[in-house]
Amino acid sequence: MLVLFDIDGTMLSSEGIGVRSINEAVSALHGVDCTLEGIPVGGRLDPLIWDDICEKYDIPCTKECHDDFRSLYTKTLLTNIQDVTVRILPGVSELIDALVAMDNVTLGVVTGNYKETGTAKIIAAGFDPFVFTANAWGTDGAIRAELPPVAIAQSEQHEQVVLLGDTVHDITSGQSAGCRVIAVCTGSHDRATLEASSPELLLEDLSDTKAILHWIFNTQNL
Repeated sequence: MLVLFDIDGTMLSSEGIGVRSINEAVSALHGVDCTLEGIPVGGRLDPLIWDDICEKYDIPCTKECHDDFRSLYTKTLLTNIQDVTVRILPGVSELIDALVAMDNVTLGVVTGNYKETGTAKIIAAGFDPFVFTANAWGTDGAIRAELPPVAIAQSEQHEQVVLLGDTVHDITSGQSAGCRVIAVCTGSHDRATLEASSPELLLEDLSDTKAILHWIFNTQNL
């Protein structure tokens, strides 16, 4: 069994530190008062958010500009994250601990974050990043749907795959890759929005560890 977790809004909440750090990095690099107002963020890839920033502020959308942004954004987030509380969302620690204890389970993350910023958030929340061994980051595909297959290809235990996320993008990308999707209402998309995308399971949060484990291991063929 392969179990894949989205990070922001699914595993943890970091007080909007990503958006804040993006704004600060862009402002410092390009002398604009950057805000992500009007730019969709939840469930999207960081490089695509950068593309939208370039369009909004007439910034050259070159590899060099992107590399400079990624570097300063990472440094800014690593500084800012020391001053906030990165909160683990309900039930996540218990669920991950239970899955780690099982011999037949591989864990991974599928996220729009850059590897370095996503890993920083995981560590700040108190998780061991090394328990996640089948991972896809925001630079591993041009669109969200390309990410789950990247993570799946890194695991030998991929006949059954469950993906957990908090946005429509998690649902649609997971299902397109053959995953069963658990959607949670702990992030940026509300219940009605998530329900319209028909996840296999829709939960308010991940607090009922026993019920979630039962669903993961007993509904493969439903």
